[in-house]
This record gives sequence, structure tokens and C-alpha cells, in this order.
Amino acid sequence: MNTFTNFGVMSYSFHGLKNVGAMDLFGYLETVRYRYGLQTADLWNGFITSYDDGYLRLVRQHLDERGLELVNFCCDMAHVWEDDMDKRAQNEEMAWKCIHAAEVLGAKTIRIDLGIREDKASEEQMNYVVEKYSEYCRAAAKFGAKVGPENHWGASWDYETMVELFRRVEEPNFGLLLHLGNWFGTEDEKDEYDRAMASKAMHIHINYEHCVDADRVIPPLVEAGYSGCWSVESHKSVNEYNNVAFQLAQIKRVVAPLQYDGSWKVAPPAVKADNDEDKL
Repeated sequence: MNTFTNFGVMSYSFHGLKNVGAMDLFGYLETVRYRYGLQTADLWNGFITSYDDGYLRLVRQHLDERGLELVNFCCDMAHVWEDDMDKRAQNEEMAWKCIHAAEVLGAKTIRIDLGIREDKASEEQMNYVVEKYSEYCRAAAKFGAKVGPENHWGASWDYETMVELFRRVEEPNFGLLLHLGNWFGTEDEKDEYDRAMASKAMHIHINYEHCVDADRVIPPLVEAGYSGCWSVESHKSVNEYNNVAFQLAQIKRVVAPLQYDGSWKVAPPAVKADNDEDKL
């Protein structure tokens, strides 16, 4: 799968339908494969109802039957840092469950949040999360997956904190789930941080607003080194099928003309022959 065909829809995009009982995990898989014609699944563990191997193998069977690759597995309630040590231990237990699930499901990337609620990480917090991410990465490397945080909330919105985290975690399969625009700072600074982290991104989530602005925000990310799946995420919780269709169409429209010849650029329009037939 390459940059031109590698598109996805994060399952959280349908949390409104899920909340009213109109979509479950298997409905999501049907939706991305047959409504949107995708070859990928981008799964939020809020759709997972069990971590038992029997259930996970059933999910894997349904992925395989549809020819879907699990490009990302987003794991809530598994974030690395908690001030309370008991909660921290509970989260670590969930993280290991998620890593095992990712192996069974064939996930290529695993998102485990940083968990630091303050705007900046302390030295104690940074030392702890570096140690844990290193452990998680070594485990995931055994089945070929990448692991890392999302710039999602708290200190993960701080660009300098994330730069320092990437400096300290030395595992080659450590990556960022880049959530476009999710940084502290001005709009120009947020764009700058997105571009700066693009080469470290193992996966990407593109919200509605950035899809609307796709002509401006997408080409610089490719130029900056992003080559993973282009996955959209809707947060609106209403009219979800149509909002997702619009977001996906926008990203495909912008990414499709990009051509590679040693540098990324937008391909020029085709030139038509200047004859009378063409003028009709």
C-alpha cells in the first residue's frame, strides 16, 4: 500500500452512531470497506468489547475477510502517566492488554497517550514515560508495530515537551500519532509544529477543519517527510456518514495529484490538443 491509496477513517468518527447503538465494531469494518471502499481500518478501543483472545481472533477474522489492514490502534485508558500510582498501574495493565490485542489484530501502529495533564512535563514525569514507552516499543517491535503518543491533551500539546520525548526515547519504532493542529500556540505556530513533526509521525489524524483547508495543509506535510496513512477523524457526532465522506474526499482530492520524482509536487494539468474537435 502506498501514499496514493493509503487512506483511512478513524472509528471514533462514528462515536455518535455508536452511542445510540447504531454502529458496533463490525459495522465499522463494513462501513470503511464497502461504503468508503477503503483498504484500512483505524480502530479506537472504545469499539472493543473484550480483550479475550477468542473475541480478538474473531475481529481479526473480520479484518482479514474484508482485506483490511489495521493501520492504527488507539488505546484510551492506557495513558502512561497518572499522578496516582494505583491508577498508573491500572493504566499499564491496560496498555499491555492493548499491545497484545494489537499483535493479534495485526496493528501497524499503536497510540498510547502521554497522560501528563500539566502543560509541561516534570523531570520525574519525563523519566517515567521515557522508560515505559521504551518498554512498549521493544514489545511491539517483536511483531513489527510502532508505538507512541498522540499530541492529544495536556503536555502532549507542548511542542518542546514532545521534541524532548523524541530525543530521549531511542527505540527505532517510536513514533507520533500526529493530530493536526493540536498544539499550544498561534495558528502559524501550530502549522509549523505539524510540519516539524511530520517526519516523526507514524500515523495522522485530520479533523474536519483541516480537511476543509486541505489544499494548504497537506502538501507541506508530504514535503516535510510524512509518508503514512492519511486518516480522517470527525468529532461532530451528528451526520457522521456524510461528514466523513466529505473529509475523505477532500484528502483524496489533494493527495491524489501529488507525484514523486525526488521531490513532492502537484502534477501539472494535462494539455489538450489544439484542434477543432477539442473545442466542441
